[in-house]
Amino acid sequence: MALQGSLSDFGIAEILQLIGSQQKTGILHVIGADDADEVHIFFASGRIIRCDVARRDKRDSLGAALLAAEVIDRDQLTAAQKEQKSTLKRVGDLLVEHGALTADVLQDFSDLQTRETLYRLFEWKTGSYAFEGKPPNFARPVGTPISSETVLMEGFRMLDEWPLVRARISNYGLVFRIVRSLGDVETEADALERILDDAFSEFVEPAPDVSRPKGATGTPSNLGRQERRVLQLIDGKRTVAQIIDRSRLGEFETCKALVTLQNEGYIEAARLKKPQEQPGRTRGIDWRAVASRSAVNVAALGAIVAAVLFMPRSRIEIHRNTQQVAFEAVERLRTNRIVAVAQALEVYRVEMGSYPDSLEKLVAQGFVEGFVLLPPGGDPIEYLTIGDDFDLR
Repeated sequence: MALQGSLSDFGIAEILQLIGSQQKTGILHVIGADDADEVHIFFASGRIIRCDVARRDKRDSLGAALLAAEVIDRDQLTAAQKEQKSTLKRVGDLLVEHGALTADVLQDFSDLQTRETLYRLFEWKTGSYAFEGKPPNFARPVGTPISSETVLMEGFRMLDEWPLVRARISNYGLVFRIVRSLGDVETEADALERILDDAFSEFVEPAPDVSRPKGATGTPSNLGRQERRVLQLIDGKRTVAQIIDRSRLGEFETCKALVTLQNEGYIEAARLKKPQEQPGRTRGIDWRAVASRSAVNVAALGAIVAAVLFMPRSRIEIHRNTQQVAFEAVERLRTNRIVAVAQALEVYRVEMGSYPDSLEKLVAQGFVEGFVLLPPGGDPIEYLTIGDDFDLR
């Protein structure tokens, strides 16, 4: 397949979709503007099996990532790097051989680094690309193979939600402190706001960018696994950059978790470290691209949350308003899940050649989780396939 050209004419999303849908095997070479960055993406039958950065900054190497996450120490990394020069083995493999870390941990970090590199490519607007076809088994997978469709869905989700996250986490030198423990009791108002947060943040809607009052209470049940992991890393000393390094969640997921923790009243900004104080890797990625629907979502969220915050204090009026807001939240959640199912149907068609005859096949093939087909407070999602089209309601 002859595939080459400029990123200004053909974006990375379209390129990945084409290679994935045609199940090609080979290497996609992507070169940034002014030849400043060069990424090589290895494919096997349309799935990504490896991702190399030709001119990766030493601070962004896998060894540096392991060191920043405090998985290994400086002496272990130095010894592995020294041995690499004579053996030409990968630093990660040498660290596993010497017992500095396990093979599973190495694979987790390798997978994370691959995903982070791929997602950042979505921000590249200029540069060039070229696909080089290769025979089967031309390269062994470095990490867990990733489907192009997964990268596309996650990449677009990140682009959509990053502007709201960046509005709250604009400087990686920021230091947070904990102001609320996990054992606090959840009030009715907190429960209602948690329902709203869940409804608006699921799948396609960005997380609400609304701060809760200082000292608000809540239960640990309104925090997910990622938020809990990030909360454990906050000590009033670590910067956002250091928390990203140690969380093993990636830049976007860590920052999103920090925003959620702020919104839920668990943490607050303590201070901002000066540049010379900030250890660890620097990040020069510009995530200011705003998805077209972000403004609409913010406006809708603002209207509903305002209704909650300024609702009348009488019990009857509070009950009535609570019912109305809960109804709107459930309706929005159903709409979100229908959109998610529609996206899964398109991915299914690309991989299987046609739409499924039932939504249960999406679950059986792992395209969606079973609970997505059963929105709370309503009937199951109805699906009708019409030849080359479908209808969801």
